[in-house]
Amino acid sequence: MNRGLLVLLSIFFSIKIQAQEGKPDLFGVSYGSDKIKNDSVKGKIKDVDASLNFPIYRDNEETVGGRLQFKSRSISGLDPAFSKDLYGADFFVFWQVKIKQKYKLYFFAQVGAYSDFKDISEEDFRYSFGARYTIQHNDNLKTGWGISYNRQFYGNQLNPFISFDYQITPKLQLTGLLPIRPKLIYTINDKLSWTNEIFASAGSYRLSASEDNSRFIRINNWYGMSSLEYKLSGNHKISLGIGYDFINSLKLYEDNTAKNWSIFTFDLRQKSEPIQEIRSRGLRFNIGYSFGL
Repeated sequence: MNRGLLVLLSIFFSIKIQAQEGKPDLFGVSYGSDKIKNDSVKGKIKDVDASLNFPIYRDNEETVGGRLQFKSRSISGLDPAFSKDLYGADFFVFWQVKIKQKYKLYFFAQVGAYSDFKDISEEDFRYSFGARYTIQHNDNLKTGWGISYNRQFYGNQLNPFISFDYQITPKLQLTGLLPIRPKLIYTINDKLSWTNEIFASAGSYRLSASEDNSRFIRINNWYGMSSLEYKLSGNHKISLGIGYDFINSLKLYEDNTAKNWSIFTFDLRQKSEPIQEIRSRGLRFNIGYSFGL
């Protein structure tokens, strides 16, 4: 094994990446199922997500890291226009720099292909970027604020947010992003923890140019999730969660040069209307495995 590869492996397995100003797992995979049900439809979305975090550079003042991620969404039981197998493959990179002892700036960008992967072209790609400023008030409290921009197939999406990490007690932690992902974590013991969170997500997936005339599907979710995470031997962890969709929206659009504007999942200016739409509420569950350093 050559010296360069040995150095690379040494860095890879010795540095704990501090992406999102936390300590993410090296590798993670999860499976989830989400019911789509109202008075007229009854379907399901099955999700598989896998991600790999890796370091790029780190010293006392700066940290640079990245993440490769793959998503699979299988929609079934609905109209054929919606019952599709959708995928996403993206690359995420961040740069965190310390301004002073208590202040940090964090920049991030992401690009990837999101479609049914039947005839991938440049129209299947979308991107996002943003920044965050954080303040370490004391050993138990860190706050910040930031904004991200996402270029979706239906238009432009803005996500302003407030970040926080508050260790209320040795066992109770309030962390995440407001309003899109606040989390309350209770550490039961060294191996078991209980997390309750609210999660908002918005995404769009391009359909085949040859089979579906480059239409795209937009999926918006707001849901609550309660989950248990258990640490196995070593650095292996498993999690199991159950939740409820407050808002679950699927919209089908014709191909266009969309100029819609939205904040989070809510439209501010809508210049193109969906040709079909499904709204529902229902239960969801998730099971996951992760490995950390």
